[in-house]
Amino acid sequence: MTDSKFNIYLNKKTVPINDRAFNYGDGLFETILVKNNQIIYLKEHLNRLHRGCETISIKKPSLALIRRYSQTAIGKTKNCILKIILSRGASKFGYQIPKDLKPNLYFIKMKNIPVRLNKTEEVNLDFSKYKPLSNNRLSKIKHQNRMDQCLIANELLETKGCHTDLVVCHNDHIIETISSNLFFIKKIKDNYVFDTPRIDGFGIDGIIREKILEELRGNGFKANIKNIKRDNLQKYIACFKTNSINGLVFIDRIGKNKFSKPEILYNVLKSFIY
Repeated sequence: MTDSKFNIYLNKKTVPINDRAFNYGDGLFETILVKNNQIIYLKEHLNRLHRGCETISIKKPSLALIRRYSQTAIGKTKNCILKIILSRGASKFGYQIPKDLKPNLYFIKMKNIPVRLNKTEEVNLDFSKYKPLSNNRLSKIKHQNRMDQCLIANELLETKGCHTDLVVCHNDHIIETISSNLFFIKKIKDNYVFDTPRIDGFGIDGIIREKILEELRGNGFKANIKNIKRDNLQKYIACFKTNSINGLVFIDRIGKNKFSKPEILYNVLKSFIY
């Protein structure tokens, strides 16, 4: 399927062998929740995709185009995950980027298997041994080169008692988990203060992260983006992780640091708990 500016692929099982996203990670992606046939936060996902396009100089698809082909890919499916991949396009082998390359745009519908936790099951995380390098240009966007995340995820095979995630650190500062942003909560007198790590050199500027910051500040809570040292977690009473697919999940423990789950936090953040 073609568009005047993009080659469109809907639910394809294969990829062209000379696609630059396949060969070099030369592209971007978004992973989006579909609930009751509604594409959740599509506009926000597209805004982040556009920021990525500006960063690595790829043509921007319009909201109308993304909305039309997303809905076509989903069809009548009520609940699923939609993955959108924007590749710079197909070219001869070699890093050099030909002029006037036509981007490839993939829309892939995937089954959503929600994480179901019973009331007694704890969510315990540990620290990754892998230390990613900083890249201020490529941080925050969802580019296709995910080698760091792959190497960190491979540690999970050897990590016991960890609930499908590891905490990523750089220079002893906490960044995020493999697939989620983190929030830490402390109580000063009778006020709750929310801190989320800076992601200037590594990490993803999460859609739910931004929504929660907006919600907290709109309700009069202090919500900071700051450096958080892994050795300073004892000053926090609670913690949760967030991403677009699983929403908000409270954490019971990171390493030796245990956290509580104050009822007020559930009341304030219930719209993000799926």
